[in-house]
Amino acid sequence: MSGARYIYGRHPVSEALRARPREVQRLMVAQGRGDRLADVLRTAERHGIPVASVTRAALEELVGDVPHQGIVAAVVAFAYADEDDMVKRAMERDETPLIVALDQVQDPHNLGSLVRSAFALGAHGLVVPKDNSCEVTPTVVKASAGATAHLPIARVTNLRRALEGLKSTGLWVVGAAAGEGREPWDVDFTAPTVLVVGSEGWGLRRLVAETCDVLVRIPMVGELGSLNASVAGGVLLYEASRQRLARR
Repeated sequence: MSGARYIYGRHPVSEALRARPREVQRLMVAQGRGDRLADVLRTAERHGIPVASVTRAALEELVGDVPHQGIVAAVVAFAYADEDDMVKRAMERDETPLIVALDQVQDPHNLGSLVRSAFALGAHGLVVPKDNSCEVTPTVVKASAGATAHLPIARVTNLRRALEGLKSTGLWVVGAAAGEGREPWDVDFTAPTVLVVGSEGWGLRRLVAETCDVLVRIPMVGELGSLNASVAGGVLLYEASRQRLARR
């Protein structure tokens, strides 16, 4: 199927049908799984999306040996957003912008987890650089539990330049750093904010860190020097959400 890619798993497929049904071209369901997926199939029928009953082996030929839960969808290539549109989207909702930027996060499970946390905790979008970074793949979609269907994601050529552009619109750039910077509760996340999370291995690159208005660290009691990128991002997003809810 020209231009198609595949996503899998009950929640990712269900969310794609709910949020972006026009991008779903076809569903393939493992034989004998129809009853357990009845609600998903009803949604597909409502949107006029064809459904085929196939063997599990046929599904694995498409997506490999992954936890597909008996359902695979053929969808059009992922449509990336524009970072400026994220700010406009927040303003149109009369909300204070909160955007997450990732500096060369390469693990698809980390990216998916960060997308899920960002969507659940009120972010308006996520920005990733094109080079040395994970793009939105079926694994990312599965790890996000379908949040990629809801949260705008932008890919930019130069992350530092993109951050400078967001700063010019009035956003405050906060970089997550290991062992240095302010504590989370001393940073005002109720302001228009870009939260920048570094890569799994080396954190923020120097030029990206220098672009940040402030660095924030997560105080830890244990002897480990840092947290997993997706965990650190989730902790800081929760603090941002907590402050914003308290302000309301």
